[in-house]
Amino acid sequence: MIDRLFIFSQWAIPLLILLILGAGFKKKLKVYELFIEGAMEGIKTTIRLAPYILAIFIAIGIFRNSGALDLLVSLLGPLFTFLQIPPDLLTLGLLKPLSGSASLGTTAELLNKFGPDSVTGVTASIIQGSSETTFYVMSLYLGSVNIKNARHILFMGLVGELSVFILALLIGPLLIH
Repeated sequence: MIDRLFIFSQWAIPLLILLILGAGFKKKLKVYELFIEGAMEGIKTTIRLAPYILAIFIAIGIFRNSGALDLLVSLLGPLFTFLQIPPDLLTLGLLKPLSGSASLGTTAELLNKFGPDSVTGVTASIIQGSSETTFYVMSLYLGSVNIKNARHILFMGLVGELSVFILALLIGPLLIH
């Protein structure tokens, strides 16, 4: 069974390409020209989105390198300790709406530090897998369709992020015991 899946996985993409080319030729479409047209449209979209993506990366860099993230974690850390919540999860909770790669790096650090079967590791995994990078997605998708007023989308995205964070804090310990 595994051998068949391996062989299928090796041939899946080439077969898909051949299927697309065959369907295009059957419909008498100029497949190559359509491909080039689509690639050009993709490049135009990338250029149009570049300022939005650059802005979010700069904002994340400023947030982390200015010490604002560390200050926020140190201010809220005692509350988390009082509530018996690992303060290390706060960094992940703050970074997740901003950057997928930064939150993935933080999750990896937490898994290395506490282990994947610890309360912190399981909770971090839930947070990482159950929420989205709200600011990045907003800048990417809303920038691509030129939506300027996104305050309601931002609010609901952050409510979703907070809901996932709270639920992960509640569910994570239950999965360990």
